[in-house]
Amino acid sequence: MGKSEEKRKVFLRDVPPIVWMLLVMLALFAAIANNFLSVKNLLNILRQSVPLMILAIGQTMIVLTGGTDLSLGAQVSFTTVVWILLAQAGVNIYLAAPIALLFPVGIGGINGILVSKGKVPPFIATFGMQNIVNSIALVVTSGSSLYFSHQIFRRVYESKFLLVATPIWIAVAVFAVSWILLKYTRFGTNVYGLGGNVEALSLAGVNTTGSYIKTYAFAGLLAGIAGLITACRVESGQPTVGSGWEFEAVAVTILGGTSLNTGKGGIGGTVLGVLFLNMLRNGLNISGVSAMYQNAIIGVIVMLAIVLDALMRKSRS
Repeated sequence: MGKSEEKRKVFLRDVPPIVWMLLVMLALFAAIANNFLSVKNLLNILRQSVPLMILAIGQTMIVLTGGTDLSLGAQVSFTTVVWILLAQAGVNIYLAAPIALLFPVGIGGINGILVSKGKVPPFIATFGMQNIVNSIALVVTSGSSLYFSHQIFRRVYESKFLLVATPIWIAVAVFAVSWILLKYTRFGTNVYGLGGNVEALSLAGVNTTGSYIKTYAFAGLLAGIAGLITACRVESGQPTVGSGWEFEAVAVTILGGTSLNTGKGGIGGTVLGVLFLNMLRNGLNISGVSAMYQNAIIGVIVMLAIVLDALMRKSRS
């Protein structure tokens, strides 16, 4: 009896704080909002979470290196614009998609060069890139949305496989590949090393410049994928659709337990952080809370959740 009780306490202690916060929120909205726990609503929350979830996985990798990428939201917007521009120019829309992905990958690579070779702080380098990319997107679109009619949009965003929407399967695939890369490859080892002790990594003979470039480029790739899915959702290219997403990605990364300073954490917690944020939004909508108050409520709750997470982790150490 003593051993089983001790094991139970260890198990409860090791459960990440975000899990408890999710459970509390689920219970709260289940009690006050009709149909919140319905399968249809939960699947809808998952589908709506996909673009931010994919983007946040890339942001988590950047945070694990000890930086943040403030240009990821702009990369999402830019990808939607490039894809539709190519389609309007006569490029086959299926071929235009992978071509559009090359742009955020290249932007991410440039960020990696600025951070590693140029020694520019990640915050400054990516903030500058955010403004450049946003400006280009606004100029080439004249500040307006670009429309292109094609069945691919609904086929991607509304089709289902095994009763689950296609975007959710895409997110699962992105998570699986990213998790394997982080856990079982040299790329992942280097990502953690850059945030943990970059000097030791360099002394071990690792090309840290190449590691930074690969990490930022991979985050760019994920931003591009999020952009393609977003374009399918809005059925257009929008130069500002991803505005502010980079900050949400940082927030859910921290909420999921990834440290901004020590290179510790992982994408599993980030996914839970995204679900927490989007379930909160959904619950407030279903509960009939006015849109005027929702942003303030979400901001307060997310801040409290992050503080609570930090306190709970500190008490365990």
